[in-house]
Amino acid sequence: MAFALTNLLQTLRIGSLGINKSDASDAMLVEKAKAKIDLQLAVPEITLEEVAHHDSFDDCWIVIYDRVYDVTHFLREHPGGDDVIMDHAGRDATIAFHGTGHSRHAVEQMRQFLIGELPPDQCIFRTGQNKVLSSGIPD
Repeated sequence: MAFALTNLLQTLRIGSLGINKSDASDAMLVEKAKAKIDLQLAVPEITLEEVAHHDSFDDCWIVIYDRVYDVTHFLREHPGGDDVIMDHAGRDATIAFHGTGHSRHAVEQMRQFLIGELPPDQCIFRTGQNKVLSSGIPD
């Protein structure tokens, strides 16, 4: 697995052939790339139909940038109030999320609620074909 990952990183030009262990910045870039790849491999595909079944205060999933988040336990803590999230429970909330200008911290905090991502045929933002919609979306 490590050899395949190294080859993939080299192919993508994320890491060099001879990584200098003393160079912290190169090592950090490689670790970030590995974490990103691990994240992509670790989350299951969840369809929009499945997300639609999770639309209550006791079971609340939303989709943001083609990724599925279980925000059930975050509802009461949301600074904008739980009703803002409940307006999009069981549906895509990307436009609402993007439109409110969430901070980088908020985007980072979302990772703990990530449970899956949409199948490729249901993705809008994370496609290689649509460069306009995929530019600037959070990892």
